[in-house]
Amino acid sequence: MDISDRLKLLRKTLNLTQAQLASVIGISRSGYASIEMRLTGLTPRNQNAICETFSVNPAWLETGIGEMFLEPTKGNDILTEALSKDMGVSKDWIESGAGKMFNKEIYQKADVTDRFIIALEHLKLQGIPYSEIATKIGASVSLVSEIRRGKTKLAPHFAKKFIEAFEINEKWLLFGEGDSIFKNITSTEDVTNVHPVIMNDEWIDVPFVPLHARATFAESFLDTNVKEIEIVRIQKRPGINYNKARIFEVDGDSMEPTLVSGEQVLCEVIDPSNWRFTTGVVVVAFGNMVVIKRIKDNDLINGKLVLWSDNEQGGKITLSKDTDEIRRMYKVKYTVYKPIR
Repeated sequence: MDISDRLKLLRKTLNLTQAQLASVIGISRSGYASIEMRLTGLTPRNQNAICETFSVNPAWLETGIGEMFLEPTKGNDILTEALSKDMGVSKDWIESGAGKMFNKEIYQKADVTDRFIIALEHLKLQGIPYSEIATKIGASVSLVSEIRRGKTKLAPHFAKKFIEAFEINEKWLLFGEGDSIFKNITSTEDVTNVHPVIMNDEWIDVPFVPLHARATFAESFLDTNVKEIEIVRIQKRPGINYNKARIFEVDGDSMEPTLVSGEQVLCEVIDPSNWRFTTGVVVVAFGNMVVIKRIKDNDLINGKLVLWSDNEQGGKITLSKDTDEIRRMYKVKYTVYKPIR
């Protein structure tokens, strides 16, 4: 019997499905299944999460030596403790069906995950990359990416580490209470001094172009077919030029993890005289195509522009002044809408 066999035995002892155990430790069901099938190994992070959550004896899990659990309670008793501690489920309800299902303060995974994603974007605006966030909470970069893409939820032990590592307002993250994301900020005004997200009463109607601002290469449109048939009302932010601004929708995965499919982004129009100086994430319309890509090193002054995907598998597009007509270019400024999946 190897570690995969013991993991399977543990799961059956706890009476959990693969999806349930995967959710508790913060990985996808397919990722967990691959461990039991010996396609991938059990990472130290996931092993620690399992042992901490279910009071599993690390020596038993690694070598089979000793008892399965550190505590004398076993099986459903361990599961009861985990559900009560991490999910807020009432022990009385689990054991007898009496009383309320949840304790007074409930860890609602979907809601906490939504707020976690908001906090991620605030930290990103401060220059903190997702990789650093993942490292500090003991998660993999791919797990953080899956959370952002709506493929999994934030597990309680990661939420706890996130709160500690970045001084997050615990009541805000866990229960949505309070106006500030961070512990040392006490008002909305203070938040806006640190983060360029301003909450105010100024609203503006911005045209929404009803085509997918494609992050893949195949989708195209003709100029005559681009019609703005919808207006989106959003709150204004300082420092943004809303004159001729547009909202585009991302379609495809070539800009992940920066942008996900279905995300809607506010974009400033770039004056053609400034195209050759532009870098960063942009929407470019050329020929009969519109794409969202990244300009790393702008060489348009020499007649060439390379548009890169953030996803390593997304490839790149090289535009030449001689063969491709750039019709318009927009600078992607911020997200207006992110889908919950």
